[in-house]
Amino acid sequence: MPDTSWRERVDAENRRQRELQAEIAASARRRAEAFEEGVRELGSKSAVAREIGIDVRAVRRAINEYGPATAPPPDSTTEDHTNE
Repeated sequence: MPDTSWRERVDAENRRQRELQAEIAASARRRAEAFEEGVRELGSKSAVAREIGIDVRAVRRAINEYGPATAPPPDSTTEDHTNE
């Protein structure tokens, strides 16, 4: 039998899911930034997609959904500042 009540376990898992969702969003933003860097280097989203073997729609979608225009404010708790 667990040492905590089911309510406590549900609360703990809800917190963990929020943390994981924040990590996924931060990762998606970093990926979009990498795609944007690839576009600057190679000249197009199509070239980036060909270089790494994915559909150009995936590159476009990542940049549109998670690029700089959608980035959270710098003081946001979901922003990853580990490499600064």
